Amino acid sequence: MMEQWKERLEAVRKQAMPLVLKYRAVLIVLLAGVLLLASAGHGSDVSENSTPSAVQDTADFDLASFEQQLCGKLAAVDGVGRVELMLSLEQSGEAVYAVNTRQTSSGGDSASFESDLTVVSDSSYGEAPVTVKNLLPTFRGAVVLCDGAGDANVRLAVTQAVSTVCGIGADKVTVLKLSGTS
Repeated sequence: MMEQWKERLEAVRKQAMPLVLKYRAVLIVLLAGVLLLASAGHGSDVSENSTPSAVQDTADFDLASFEQQLCGKLAAVDGVGRVELMLSLEQSGEAVYAVNTRQTSSGGDSASFESDLTVVSDSSYGEAPVTVKNLLPTFRGAVVLCDGAGDANVRLAVTQAVSTVCGIGADKVTVLKLSGTS
């Protein structure tokens, strides 16, 4: 029984190989398209009645909770110990709203522009401006106090982690030893 399956599989392979070689470019493009569609479906957090998660994160950004969460992650790094963190912001996040602009002319060569904020109403009879995009806060620098700052490897790891998470250069991150530690 097993021998018959092996023979059939070999026959199918022999018949399919010339077709695969002939149409390999088409198969590669189709496979790439399927992979792109599959990855796009898994990375999306958007449903019909919700906003994208990035927009929600921007609108709900809280510096204190961000610092607390980052402290927790840094404390989990081997050798860091207790952590205190202070982040400074260059600018806080802001929302950019859609604006309708109309050009009006009054007979002569001069033209004037009228602008008004685009507003939509929701199902609860309220109105809200249409948000085009939300800008994330920009960090200026960070000061990290930790027990393990006496070790150069720990300082480097903490500097790289904070630099990466906050999107600032390593020169804007200062790691110091927490007082009261040996």
